[in-house]
Amino acid sequence: MIVAKEQPYHQSPPGKGLTPAGHPRPQARPREHLVLMLLILLVFALGILISIFYSRVLITGYQITRMQKELAELEIETRGLAEEVSRLSSLERVEAVATTRLGMVKPDERQVVLVKAAGEFQDALPEPRPAEKSASGDTEKGRTPREHHWILQALTDLVIHRSSKHSG
Repeated sequence: MIVAKEQPYHQSPPGKGLTPAGHPRPQARPREHLVLMLLILLVFALGILISIFYSRVLITGYQITRMQKELAELEIETRGLAEEVSRLSSLERVEAVATTRLGMVKPDERQVVLVKAAGEFQDALPEPRPAEKSASGDTEKGRTPREHHWILQALTDLVIHRSSKHSG
């Protein structure tokens, strides 16, 4: 009788588990799989971080460019406003507004009083008039002429000058 040779029930398919050279492939250990997986994960995370930082640089560059344009526009507007201020504050325009809108008129020569102003206040003070002196020989309220403010004195002289013209 002829008996068939018994073959093992589990047989791997041909070529599986062998390298191209025909040698059996070494089996990977679970620890090596974990290290490889962590390495791939680390590279992926590093790529994401680099992308985030690069996008931040681009966003900041865009903001700088936008701010420079805005600064240039504001400088142009500032120059325009400065020119408008110069134009509006010119003496010719002020005079035109005063005469047309406010109804002011130019004074004639009789209405103008010239006040002499000196470099120091003490030199600009006028001497007291004889009518201002009291019986004791001092000026009004015991003050010397140097104690009066020169602008107040000029206004007082103007009022006295105008009242003397109207009464005489």
